[in-house]
Amino acid sequence: MSSLRNAVKRKTHKERAQPASRSKFGLLEKHSDYVLRARDYNAKRDRLNALRLKASLRNPDEFYFGMHKAKTKEGVHQVEGSSSLDHETAHMLKTQDMAYIHMKRAVDIKKAERLKAGLHMLDAPPQNTHTVFVKNKRQRRAFDAAEYFDTAPELAGRTFNRPRMATLESKQVLGAESRADLKKALKQRDAAYQEVEAREERARKMTRAAAHLAAQRALMTARGTVTKVKGAEKGQPPVYKWKRQRAK
Repeated sequence: MSSLRNAVKRKTHKERAQPASRSKFGLLEKHSDYVLRARDYNAKRDRLNALRLKASLRNPDEFYFGMHKAKTKEGVHQVEGSSSLDHETAHMLKTQDMAYIHMKRAVDIKKAERLKAGLHMLDAPPQNTHTVFVKNKRQRRAFDAAEYFDTAPELAGRTFNRPRMATLESKQVLGAESRADLKKALKQRDAAYQEVEAREERARKMTRAAAHLAAQRALMTARGTVTKVKGAEKGQPPVYKWKRQRAK
């Protein structure tokens, strides 16, 4: 029966060609092309691993140009300038940096929240407007909001809490004793607004720095082949992809 089964002509299965709608992308990769590409990738990976092993086993006593700056002190070998840290020390320092970044970020966020709690209408500024109608363009150009609303020029742009001059002169607003005190209070309020914005921006920078540092720590502890999928952009760290390895 086996001989008769082999004598019958069977359908020949062929690899499909590139569809006409995708011809602009070139020829479709066949299995033989994949084999060649995989062999080339594995050969390069093995070559890099061999070079890394060779570098790790290099004899530190062989000649290199750093010897010109090296010296011994009481029998201890010393090299001028900064030397590179070992892997464990660098990882420990990055861990400490991460803790410091999180601490500074928390301080800025808490300080900004306290400032917001003490500032009037900071989180929810009024969206309403006050419309004043005039007869012609000449009156519109000559319109003075402070004179029309009978208030101080510093408060004319407000749509809320806009006391009149009589109230301001009676020293009953914001505990102000004069127009100078009112200007000082408004200046302090604007400075507090700027501090809130600065601390929030610094907290955002700390968040981006923590993301970059986390990516560096992940690379230091990664196992297997690492490939960069996306570069750093808009303050975000690069994206890496780890090739899965079969557990032994």
